[in-house]
Amino acid sequence: MSINEEIKRRFIRLSKGQRKVAQFVMNNPTAVIGNGAAEVGRQANVSESTVIRFCYAMDFSGYVELQDEIRSYLMTQDDGASLQPSYTSSFSKIMQRDIQNIQDTIHLINDNMLQKSAKWLHEADNVYILGTRQAASIANWLSYTMKTLRQNVKQLRLDSDDIVQQVNSMGGHTTLIVFSCDKHSIDIKTIVEIAKKKKVKIIAITDSALSPIRDYASALFALCMKNQSSLDVIPVLFSFLHALIEEMISQDKAQYVKYQQSYEQVEHNLLFLDAVREKQVF
Repeated sequence: MSINEEIKRRFIRLSKGQRKVAQFVMNNPTAVIGNGAAEVGRQANVSESTVIRFCYAMDFSGYVELQDEIRSYLMTQDDGASLQPSYTSSFSKIMQRDIQNIQDTIHLINDNMLQKSAKWLHEADNVYILGTRQAASIANWLSYTMKTLRQNVKQLRLDSDDIVQQVNSMGGHTTLIVFSCDKHSIDIKTIVEIAKKKKVKIIAITDSALSPIRDYASALFALCMKNQSSLDVIPVLFSFLHALIEEMISQDKAQYVKYQQSYEQVEHNLLFLDAVREKQVF
């Protein structure tokens, strides 16, 4: 039985306030996934405690379990509408699967939260990017890409000698992007805990709404879906990051185009100087 069917079955037994929550959940599932209980209560015109009591009335352990149930439900809705591959070759099947994974993920992204995150990146004096293990290469790519678009972008590395100094330099005008698809990332949790105390805007990209860093994130995007290998997750992550960057650029496109052109010119000049030096040596 789907979450909507279960809500309808229990609707008559819910209190007046809980019925408002029930109606909101059925009409705005993505808003529930992307917001906390307090915000959902505000939008549904009830208290946060009423939202929590609704979760209990639905036999969930709490609000996070409700979010996970809705997320699973949304991911099954397009199963019958999956794109049929035009070719039978193995590479086309893999690419079709990537397309389907990206389409499934679209349902999990809260538009308002994405726009807020892009605005934080645009307005930040400094942007820090942190990813460990498999996510380190993605953090490295994002850091390089962001550096071609704006200044003061730095990649945090846990093994760096100056990481303590970098974290201490953060403040209210700092935005931190964190990739946390590792349940045992204790070091990341410590960093985001300190960053939150410094009023840093934290954009967390995780494998679950139950991630240990969820309580510290200003925006949480659970994109690394269950039963997916790391190879399946990578296209989804890059597609999401592409969308986030494009949304940031849309804040002031002329500014970003100008900066990118300036960056490319400087890079070209440096390459030219290197070539001249090599000729002088030989």
